[in-house]
Amino acid sequence: MFRRVLARLVHGVGTMRRFHALASRHRTDFQAAERWFTRALNLDNGYQLARFNRGLLRWRELDDWAGAIADFTTLLTQNADYVDALFNRAMTYARAGNYQSAIEDFERFLDIAPNSRWARHAYNQLDGLYAIADDLAKPLPPTESPPLLGP
Repeated sequence: MFRRVLARLVHGVGTMRRFHALASRHRTDFQAAERWFTRALNLDNGYQLARFNRGLLRWRELDDWAGAIADFTTLLTQNADYVDALFNRAMTYARAGNYQSAIEDFERFLDIAPNSRWARHAYNQLDGLYAIADDLAKPLPPTESPPLLGP
């Protein structure tokens, strides 16, 4: 019980550090917030809000896409219908260039939560991702050899 309460206090410090980092825009401040969220998880590994906030921080501010995907995947393992984790994992996949996984997550998100406040954004993302996937499926045109210079 004490560790759970302490984890919430530590998470609160991490949240304050993140707000400070958003104002300062210093990477070291974002990294400090990440460390506080990790400390909260070390105290209570099942604390979903700390893991979710760390995933958001990793995705949006630290460009640690693999870490963010791992956090969101852990949350989805604990609760397959955690739509906010699913949406943000899809966004992270898209940013990381894993378009097929992003498409799968956005489609699943819309199946589970078609009336979500993020549904319109998911549809817009899917439109762009379908276009990218279509372009990637097309073969590239042959390149012309550069003219040879010489006598």
